[in-house]
Amino acid sequence: MRNQSVTAPDPLALVAFNRAVAEHSDGLKTFATRMLGDSLAAEDVAQDAFLALYRHLEQIPTPAFRPWLYRVARNLCLDQLRRRRFKLRLFRDLEKDDDNPMVPVDPSGGTPDQIAEARESQQQIEAAIEKIPPRFREVFLLCELQGLSYEDASAILGCPVKTISTRLFRARQRFRAALGDAVKV
Repeated sequence: MRNQSVTAPDPLALVAFNRAVAEHSDGLKTFATRMLGDSLAAEDVAQDAFLALYRHLEQIPTPAFRPWLYRVARNLCLDQLRRRRFKLRLFRDLEKDDDNPMVPVDPSGGTPDQIAEARESQQQIEAAIEKIPPRFREVFLLCELQGLSYEDASAILGCPVKTISTRLFRARQRFRAALGDAVKV
């Protein structure tokens, strides 16, 4: 076995890394959960993205952490989706996974009827998001739900800003169509 010397990252880079973890972990997990439809797999994706950031800490400028993390997470999600499709074709395992990526409704926020209505609305929103084709869904999730700029989404997805704009427009149309009159958006 070769003796590899591992140099410790610069202390300022570690501070920036820790700040990135604190600021972006929830958004990254939410993005991955909605891309994959599986919160456990999303946790793994977020962890892998942060691990990759740590490994490349000296090479990535601090202002580029957010787009870089989302790009890595997106690629990891797409890899998982490809593997799932292959497994589905290979084993014909068409059973639906019940691990639904619902955002929990605060139980202290109203009457039981209001809580039930909010949960139902959330389920309809999640179902509408799942109906958006993946190439439009990822733009929708990045821009609408994670609040990234078109430029950041462009950097993450590796396509022109105009393509982001067009895909987001189409994603919004499909989202509204999938929701119908069920939820006021």
